[in-house]
Amino acid sequence: MMKKYLLFAFILAAGLTANAQETVYVCQGQTYQAIAVTSVGDITFSADGSVVNIGTNGSFKTADVDSITFALPSFATKAGEKEILVAYSCSNATVTMGSAVKAVKSTVSGANVTLSSSTDDTEYTYKVFGNTDDGSLLIKGDYKLTLNLSGCSITSTTGAALNVDCGKRIAIIIEDGTTNTFEDCTGGSQKGCFVVDGHVEFEGGGILNITGNTNHAMKIGEYLEFKKTTGAINILKAVSDGIHCGKGKVNNENNYFEMKGGVLTVKNVGSDCVDSDDYGVIKIKGGTLELTVPKDGKGLKCDSTFTMTDGTINFTCAEDLANGIKTNYNGFFNGGTITGTVSGNGAKGINGNKSGSGDPVQGGGCLYFNGTNVTLTVSGGNYEEGAETTKCHGIRAEQIFTQTDGVINITVTNTDAKGVSATMQNLKGGTLNVISSSGVNAVSAGGDF
Repeated sequence: MMKKYLLFAFILAAGLTANAQETVYVCQGQTYQAIAVTSVGDITFSADGSVVNIGTNGSFKTADVDSITFALPSFATKAGEKEILVAYSCSNATVTMGSAVKAVKSTVSGANVTLSSSTDDTEYTYKVFGNTDDGSLLIKGDYKLTLNLSGCSITSTTGAALNVDCGKRIAIIIEDGTTNTFEDCTGGSQKGCFVVDGHVEFEGGGILNITGNTNHAMKIGEYLEFKKTTGAINILKAVSDGIHCGKGKVNNENNYFEMKGGVLTVKNVGSDCVDSDDYGVIKIKGGTLELTVPKDGKGLKCDSTFTMTDGTINFTCAEDLANGIKTNYNGFFNGGTITGTVSGNGAKGINGNKSGSGDPVQGGGCLYFNGTNVTLTVSGGNYEEGAETTKCHGIRAEQIFTQTDGVINITVTNTDAKGVSATMQNLKGGTLNVISSSGVNAVSAGGDF
């Protein structure tokens, strides 16, 4: 059996050398990965033949590979009636439009694609696949659309990798079984790598990886929703926020970050992991968040109300002044699970701020725990800057801390840190355990504990 695999590899390698084509296409179902012939290198198989390795370009399960060809796969040129296919192949891209697409114009320069829609009554689907390390996708229009990420890798050398300029509802489907990767250029003027001006709704069980080399990794103009079917979204790097959404309108119903499902991982960011900005709210109703918070950054930051009814939030605040969750109004913790490590000096696990008299959203600073189970380990010390001292807290409410249900366990191992800090506490139910390094339950009726 191994001789058969080795012979296949030998024949394929010989074909690569002799063939005049520039690209090899590894086809898996209705998706493919394009690899430049010059970068293919050695082709090897695992000992049991279950995996084929193509140079440094990746490993593929042999059972999933339908074909390896030098010609653009036939499915890449077949579009549904209201579908626009965008196929990337190294330094080139092709656009194929369905028979019922009447109001979309395309411009292609190398692997940089611009699609301009003038429809005001028809929702088109844009399906994107293939790979390029020098390309981009810009979609412009005034009507809602569906964007199907069907196994694509787009790296831009000039700006954003993806830019959807629409202002309407944008359904983004991460196709099941696919991995989709976006990376923008360094030192550009773009607002982010993955930029959408509109209402974004994610769904589909695939994987989406985003690297932001200039500003935000993902920049959304209005609300951002992860539906229950969403797969895995990984923010691998951002110079500023990992995800930044918001429109800048007070009490705007379309100004929020909402998570109902999926797994969101954010790391290596320069500011906040998720920022629902411009008086935006955050609603966690399901899914899992894995957040690594940088110095002076926030894992989840909202300018208005924070509400959690289900799901899981895990955060690490190992840097100074990091906040796992920060709300600039009130926070309502009604279900789900929160686990956090708070080891940075001046860091806080959950922080409820009171907005000032000059802010459009005023008041707040209250945290209400009505069923969320919280486990925090607090080991950070004081952060000193000039004459100002910032303490490390597990939970801090600038006004009132209220608990009616759920279990809160906080272990404090630094004598300068506090488990809970609030102007007033209302302990009406549930279980609150604040354990100091001496093993003594440090809960008190008022003040810090």
